[in-house]
Amino acid sequence: MLPQLRICLALGSLVQTCLGSSFPCITPCSSLTVTPPDGATLINVTATERYNVTYDGATYNGVGGPVDICDVEVYLTHGDAGDAVRFAIYLPLNGWNGRWQGTGGGGFAAGGFDFEMVPAATNGYSTGSTDAGVGLDGNTDVWYNSTQLVKNFVYLSFHEMTVMGKDLSEKFYGRKPEYSYWFGCSTGGRQGMSEAQRYPEDYDGIFAGAPAINWDKITVADYWPIAVQNQGDEPVPLCKLSAIANASINACDLLDGAADGLISNPLKCEFDAKSVVGMKVQCDSNATTNVTESDATVWNKIRDGLKDERGNFLWYGLQPGTDLLNQAVPPGFLISRQWISDFLLRSPGLDVSDIKQDELVDLFHQSVSEFGELWGTDNPDLSAYRKRGGKILTWHGWSDDLIAPQGTLDYWQRVVDLAGGEKATDEFYRVFMAPGLGHCGGGPGPQIPTDNLAPLVEWVEKGKAPETILFSGNGQSRNICKFPKELEYSGSGNVSDAASWKCV
Repeated sequence: MLPQLRICLALGSLVQTCLGSSFPCITPCSSLTVTPPDGATLINVTATERYNVTYDGATYNGVGGPVDICDVEVYLTHGDAGDAVRFAIYLPLNGWNGRWQGTGGGGFAAGGFDFEMVPAATNGYSTGSTDAGVGLDGNTDVWYNSTQLVKNFVYLSFHEMTVMGKDLSEKFYGRKPEYSYWFGCSTGGRQGMSEAQRYPEDYDGIFAGAPAINWDKITVADYWPIAVQNQGDEPVPLCKLSAIANASINACDLLDGAADGLISNPLKCEFDAKSVVGMKVQCDSNATTNVTESDATVWNKIRDGLKDERGNFLWYGLQPGTDLLNQAVPPGFLISRQWISDFLLRSPGLDVSDIKQDELVDLFHQSVSEFGELWGTDNPDLSAYRKRGGKILTWHGWSDDLIAPQGTLDYWQRVVDLAGGEKATDEFYRVFMAPGLGHCGGGPGPQIPTDNLAPLVEWVEKGKAPETILFSGNGQSRNICKFPKELEYSGSGNVSDAASWKCV
């Protein structure tokens, strides 16, 4: 149990005292100063008290306010690079829980800011976010060729945010955070794994949801569905691909013992789309069409993943039952188009929508060769993080339509091999695979927990490592199993109820 924390009250502009404390808070919000990390120079700092701060949209790390905060806005630059990196640090004015929470971004945005920070502060954490100097609109045209901005985005800025956030927490509350946690999904998950690999002392616990590790591979492989269709005369209508996906669920639904509309372990699903050639599909209210041999071949190739002309495996595809809207409908996944045009072809804005399979294979090899070491974030050597006692939790949806879930399992297996087996790996790194869950949420299955950090906090602070994590939503609940265990229906009870399922 953390000791009772001081609640700071501003008295005028100069004096700040704390309820429940025999000594004053160290520094009023407006007087906070920032010590720039090594290699960085301050451009500007503001610190302002803000009240009843809320975030009105959906969140995935808690309730979005209202919360009263000291909002510290920092801009840094590095040498003569000309970058201007924004950092926001939120310090709760009352109810600080003694913990720091770093938050991540998504896609080509390094931070989510209020989307993640307001829930974190509402839960009592001091917290931070950064734009890495590249902005939040995801436009890579303006920074793909900047060595400093790429470095900022890939690993540096969120480390600097962590250093400054902890320091400001200590200055404001008069004590260092007792525990530090990372929270992020997708790009945020990759950032968390980067922290474990590059800066193992930064965080006691890391939550890395659907992590975009293997970045150099997935950004090209996500364009495989378009390249496959470009080999034919015309794209396969989404209604046909969706109908085949539904047929795959029907074919494999009972593998876990219950007809619940979900495939608990898609790796066991041996569905072949050619088995439904001739199936009638209604694509609009006025006409029906049939699944053709060509349609089935496209779906099978998307499921099987990126392969070269000899049929050699290069990277994973999407699992049966996954919605193919984001990857298979022209012009294809935006981040893949940006990666190919800007980073690989060095031609911002170039239309790459006509790329065929052999061209994409060449681009895949180029991406791995040129960008794997810097961007990949898939180093399985977590020995330094393990040695400092750090813990990592990852969940990934089997129906993720943007990051192939097998990529996470590929990484997990390499960690297991290097760490000395599953038992040894369980001491510091655990993965949970969720049936029917889309990318960082969504999909037809049970949804992510309201407080994703709760199991991690229990593990770090009380030594209670999770064997299952409860997911709920869409009228269903499941206690998601620690991989490699999987869900199986117990044989009795409501199939929508978590209590009716077991881990085997």
